[in-house]
Amino acid sequence: MTRLSTTICAMTFQGNASNGLQQDAFFFVDDYYQEALGITPVHRYDDAFCVAVSDGVSQSDFSQVASLKAMKTVKQLWQTYLDNPNQSAVMDISKIYEKVATLPKRYYGASATLALVYRTFAKDNQSNSSVVIKHIGDSRVYYFSANTKTWRCITRDHNLLNQLIDEKAGNENRQVDFSKYNQEGMASPLYALTDCLIADSDLENNPMPAYDSQTLAVSSGDCLVVCTDGVHDLVPCEEWQSIDKHTDLQAWLKQLRKQIYASEGRAYDNATAILVRFDER
Repeated sequence: MTRLSTTICAMTFQGNASNGLQQDAFFFVDDYYQEALGITPVHRYDDAFCVAVSDGVSQSDFSQVASLKAMKTVKQLWQTYLDNPNQSAVMDISKIYEKVATLPKRYYGASATLALVYRTFAKDNQSNSSVVIKHIGDSRVYYFSANTKTWRCITRDHNLLNQLIDEKAGNENRQVDFSKYNQEGMASPLYALTDCLIADSDLENNPMPAYDSQTLAVSSGDCLVVCTDGVHDLVPCEEWQSIDKHTDLQAWLKQLRKQIYASEGRAYDNATAILVRFDER
């Protein structure tokens, strides 16, 4: 039976955002944050854990309020699970949606994305070698395989481009090759989000946004990055450093930050990344 520990570290910074706001928020282990700049201490957990990021959609006013509310709700849901690990519904996306949708009227239209990863407590005589990934919008989760030594995106952005790819495949009665999603270098309107968390108390006429959920089996040496678009839009994962059991996670994130500032985009957006490494106990 494989038992895996997790080593976790997070980085966030405001960057050169033209609006002068930090619209990213994140949940790290046991609390939520919305900071102009910071790299967290490294934490290690042998069993259950949860991390999440939320990116306020810059085209909407008060989007930093929507992203922070999403992360506050993640904290509440995770604490509820820790208090009662036998509950069947863990990290219910509909509850996060409801909390953002019912923000006070002055925040109507504020929008945010969401990507979260969690692992529940292992049952008796069971391994803890799988995690659950849920996301809405264009915040992403990347996977590093200890076998192939490569990074790859494992989430599909909820945007117009990917919707059109799905529609074309449906019309041709075929499955989409996942590598066709999240294409780069397309016309900017194609990246418009089709689903995100939006403040609007009319829940009947503002239906639950589409979100994706998957369970991923992980092995010792595998890693995940949960990040906002201020990371992946400027530094594609092919340019990220490799990683192993000896890698200093803070140093890895500092190097990623340097790459973002040195990129063609010069850190024009807020950026948040949470790095998770799995190691055999």
